[in-house]
Amino acid sequence: MFHKFNGLVSPVYTPMHADGSIAPEMVAPFVDYTIKNRFVGLFVNGSTGEFTALTMAERKTIAEAYVKAAAGRIPVIVNCGSCCAEDCRELAAHAVNIGAEAMCVIAPFYFPPTRARDLADFVKSIAPACEGRPLYIYHAPGMTGCHVSMVDFLKIMLDEVPNFAGVKFTNENLCEFARCIALSDRIQMMFGRDEMLLGALAMGATAGVGTTYNYLPRVYNGVLDAFNAGNLDKARSMMAIAHRAVAISGRYGLHSIKTFMKFAGIDMGPMRAPVKPLSPADEQQFRRELSEAGLDEYIG
Repeated sequence: MFHKFNGLVSPVYTPMHADGSIAPEMVAPFVDYTIKNRFVGLFVNGSTGEFTALTMAERKTIAEAYVKAAAGRIPVIVNCGSCCAEDCRELAAHAVNIGAEAMCVIAPFYFPPTRARDLADFVKSIAPACEGRPLYIYHAPGMTGCHVSMVDFLKIMLDEVPNFAGVKFTNENLCEFARCIALSDRIQMMFGRDEMLLGALAMGATAGVGTTYNYLPRVYNGVLDAFNAGNLDKARSMMAIAHRAVAISGRYGLHSIKTFMKFAGIDMGPMRAPVKPLSPADEQQFRRELSEAGLDEYIG
């Protein structure tokens, strides 16, 4: 059995200088922040980490920085996903060599597979590069266009890939999520749709991976604590706080995920083009709206 996560997993940022170059020296303070705020794992080079905007060399450098900063204090999962299987294998081998606890791949998103067998064969081709370490798939059909049944895919993986460990499930289909959980105790289904965390917990989730957890850890830990204590009213009230924050953030576009982190006390720099930073006026208005919504005490 592989390590099972129980709690919040941080999909970490790729810190950048003002000129858009990566800033690995900014990783360590963020890792310390996640440990202080009860995160149970780090998910490196995912969507929050802007992996599609990074070169192969940059992805390796960022993975190295997070593994070094974690120093065994918190498990590190490295996303090795790419539309090119050979790149996936190279990144997975690198993740093994630097000491990452687990690897992850995402479905090819330019020519997305349409059959479970095709997706399974793609992931199977990467599994040996992990040298027996856990391998997850990042299921995000809204981003990849790959709408293959995870139940059918998992049945193949459970039979044919001994080091396959589970799914980062970023989808609203809680029925499919629950059916996946029921397949086997060997795999872990980590839920990835932040705003639906409470629903996923009710369906059997024990871990979530979400960008908004990074700057609202007290809110989402509050959801987990209340749910585990059987206090559903409290869990719902904490989710309502998260929904308020997410609704405000959504009005300011994708760059808000780094701007919000800056409000939490950790400035990870700008995002890469084509994502534009907020203007000073918009940033001030964003912060003002969060305050007016009564969210100050929950940030960071």
